[in-house]
Amino acid sequence: MASQNSPLNCTSIDLELEAIKRFRSLAPFLSPECRVFRELNGCSTILCLDFAACPQDLQIYKEEWQEFAKLLLHSSHYLGLANSLVFKNGKRIVSWVSIPHSL
Repeated sequence: MASQNSPLNCTSIDLELEAIKRFRSLAPFLSPECRVFRELNGCSTILCLDFAACPQDLQIYKEEWQEFAKLLLHSSHYLGLANSLVFKNGKRIVSWVSIPHSL
């Protein structure tokens, strides 16, 4: 049995939080107010970026959408977080981008 201070003593919540932390480190331009979380959609996992606390960021990113989405897709793929990204403003889905198998 691993001791309480062992690095092997992790819960799935700890792993999830660490994965999100690493994702944010790969996308430092992402506002700290943007909520990042994962959801299941059938057999797929979706990485959700909720801009409800910072809706002004959605307007800024529309201008740089292609580069912004591309970096987030690569970061998500690199960490194995999700098959798709969903950009939300609260409960409203603003955009849904699937990660191509060729990444």
